Formats: sequence, C-alpha cells, structure tokens
Amino acid sequence: MSSLKFKSAAIASALALASAAQAESIEFWTMPYGDQIAWQSTVDSLIEGFEAESGIKVQHETVPWGNAFQTYLTIARGGAAPDCADMYWLHSFSAIGGENYGPMPLTEYKDRLNLDTFYPGALVDVTYLDDIYGIPWRGDIRAMLYRTDAMEEAGLSAPPTTWDETIAAAKAMHLVDDNGEVLRWGYAFGTSFKVTDRLMPLYWQAGGEFMTPDGKIATLDNQAMRDALTFMHDMVHVHKVADIDSFEKGYEFLPMFADGQIAMFGSAEQSWGKRLDAEYPAAEGTWAMAPSAAGSEDADSFSGAGYFGVLRGTDKVEQCVALLEYLSRDESILALSQGSGNVATKPAVMTSEFWSDRPWKKVVARALEDAHTSQHAAPAWSAIATPEPGGIIYDLIYNTVVLQKDMDEEIAKAQELMQAELQR
Repeated sequence: MSSLKFKSAAIASALALASAAQAESIEFWTMPYGDQIAWQSTVDSLIEGFEAESGIKVQHETVPWGNAFQTYLTIARGGAAPDCADMYWLHSFSAIGGENYGPMPLTEYKDRLNLDTFYPGALVDVTYLDDIYGIPWRGDIRAMLYRTDAMEEAGLSAPPTTWDETIAAAKAMHLVDDNGEVLRWGYAFGTSFKVTDRLMPLYWQAGGEFMTPDGKIATLDNQAMRDALTFMHDMVHVHKVADIDSFEKGYEFLPMFADGQIAMFGSAEQSWGKRLDAEYPAAEGTWAMAPSAAGSEDADSFSGAGYFGVLRGTDKVEQCVALLEYLSRDESILALSQGSGNVATKPAVMTSEFWSDRPWKKVVARALEDAHTSQHAAPAWSAIATPEPGGIIYDLIYNTVVLQKDMDEEIAKAQELMQAELQR
C-alpha cells in the first residue's frame, strides 16, 4: 500500500507541475514576414529572452498570409483562437466580434505597454471606440519617390510639396520623342498594384474621410472627393503625364522606374527603398524619397499597420500582457523591424543606426509623422475597398478616371452603394 501511495503522490505531484506549467504557457500566433528564416530566428530569439525573464512559456505558431484574413474573420465570429497574436484591421474585426469574440480591449493595462513611446499615428491602429487593444509593432508607410536625374534635367531644385507643384514638376520631367512617343512618364499615382490605395492619400490630403468614426455613415459625396478624383483624372487626360495603362493589372512599375521611364510616384511603399537597394544597385544615385505632397488640407500619407493583441476568451490575459510589455521595448521593436523588413513604429527606433544609414530611411521616418491609417471602423470595409472590379471604391476610380464617366453621378452612386453596405 505504501508503494501505491507513493506512486499516487508522485502522479499527483507531476500533474500539479504540469498544470502549473500549462498555466504559465501561452499560445502566440504571427504571420511570416520578409525572409522567413530571418523572421523565425527573430521571433525565436525574442521568445527565448521573454521566457528566460518571465518564466512564461510561449507556444509560437505561424499563420500563412494566404489564410490570415479568413483565420481572423473566423476568430471574430467565435472560432478557435490563440491567447494572443499578431493582428491587423482592428476596427473591422472588433466590430464583427463585438463583446464576445475577436480582439480584447486592454485599456486597463495601457500603462504597462509603453504607449507614449510610439508614433501617435501608429496608435490609431490599436485604438477603437476609445479603447486600447495592444501595441502597434509594424508599419507600411508611403512617401514620394522620384528620379533625381530627371529632376535635375528639368531644372528643379527640390521635390514638390503641394499638388500644384506636383503638376508642374510632372510636366517638367515628362519626356516625349519627336514622334510624340513617351520616353518618360512624369508621374504615377502609386507603386502598389491596388488602384484603391492611390485614391486614399489624395482624398485625405484634400480633407476627406471615407466614413464617420463610428463606421455607420458613408462620406464620399463631397468636394474633397471631387478634388481628389479631378487631380487623378487631369494627370491622365489633361496634363497627360500619367499613363492610363497603369490602372490595368500587370503594369511593371518597379523596372520602369529603375530604367528611368517613370519620373515620380506620389505614394510609394517604403519597401521600395529596400527593393531598389537590393534589386537595382546600378540605379544608386538616381532616385530619392521625399514626404508626401500636401493637398488643400495637409500631407497625409497612406499607412498600414499590424499590432500584437489579446483575443477574447483567453484566461491568460496577464501572461499575454507581460509578453506585449516585453515586445513593446525599443530593442524588441528594433529587432522586429530588422527581422521583418517593416518600418518600426517608435521614433527612438527610427533614429537608430539601422534606420538612419540610408537617406530614404530617414524620409520614411519623417513620413510616419503624417501617417493616416488605412483601416476603417466597418466590417464591410474590406469589400468596399477591394482593389477589384465590382468594388465600390475601385469602380468609382476606374469609371471617373479611366472611362471618364460623369463624376457627380459616379460619386452619388458610390455614396449610395457604400451606405447600403454599411447598413447591411
């Protein structure tokens, strides 16, 4: 009997230890970024440091980008969720999940997350209805990209800072041969294949917003939208400095720019700096970045972001907050930006040697001060802004800029369709 009692006690002790270990273990999901080997090494190193410091074990799982949207949509609708995760589109997934599923507010823990050390613009992406949901750790900021040789050839001493200056610079840099064939386009709206991304910063720069802050009322039918679409239309059809073919799929922006066939982009992804350095070293000295030009209101720059947050339903909130607190440190954010290739979200990190060793990196840091989030507080935003035919914003752009349909009619139609989506 004594032997049986000993075995029972040993089993109970082992179960208690296992239970304690489980209580101090959290499930953490991220998506892959950049070089996946470098990314995995970065995450492993950070987790190792956190585990050694806190005693909390982290089970890390990678969610492929091809499955990410459906994964988080399922979570927001009550599907299986980790304790904490690398997340995005907070406004939409919070609106879908409500108070039962999806992202969990962490406002009561905000003093532990070092939020005052992040860019204010980045914090917009972790704030919904006045609640804080985590820490913004990565950014996608856009800035102007231009050919310095084309600018010098045109006799321009500095990149444009307003829409009017942009038009004048694009005309000066636009180049045609004796037969009228274009040798160099003076302007392109953006480097992203997403046509909808090209309108967004222009609309914000003109003072517009796509909807009210609560995500209930569409706000497309206004002068700011007319100004933005008119700018786009006129660059193609009036000033004739932007290629109408650039609105079609398969347009090769990067090689054309590197070869000097495009002089300037109004809104270029920050990753293009890294790509030009790596893929087109021969173009060194022929290009540069600058802050976005201002419209009638300001110089808003398109900004995307991701954040680390906690999911509703977990009983490991304290442990997850401890992980977020660790990842919010300057050295952690620097490691994450180096490992992922994404822009950092803290001024102190963007002044580090890593983000200061190239002129374009310093411009990217400056652009973060003008960041305007691309997410919106409506579950239907992904459908409204889809960069495909049939999408409300896409059709509005294509019909008015490419097909030159009546602008007032198209804006009114888009307003009605978008309002119906928001209500639905």
